[in-house]
Amino acid sequence: MSTVLIIAIVVAVVILLAIAVPAMRRSKAKRELRRERLSEQAGGHRQEADLHAAKASEREQEAREREQEAREREQEAREAAERAERERELANHHGNKADDLERKL
Repeated sequence: MSTVLIIAIVVAVVILLAIAVPAMRRSKAKRELRRERLSEQAGGHRQEADLHAAKASEREQEAREREQEAREREQEAREAAERAERERELANHHGNKADDLERKL
């Protein structure tokens, strides 16, 4: 190889490196900046997810409490209906007794 060719190759490599190294640095800086932005966005989404998870837990607890209250009210309604039925039976019984006594008069 001739000396001129070797020098030309070395100069070309140096020029390519002079162009490539800053470009690689800019590319790396852009990637890091993008990574930081994505990390911040992910952090924000995590906070939102935590907030919504906490609200969901609260709503689930409220739902369980209301379901329990509904069961209690349903039981109270059944008991009230049973008492009403007993009162109707007593009213019928006493009404029949009164009818019997009036017929005997």
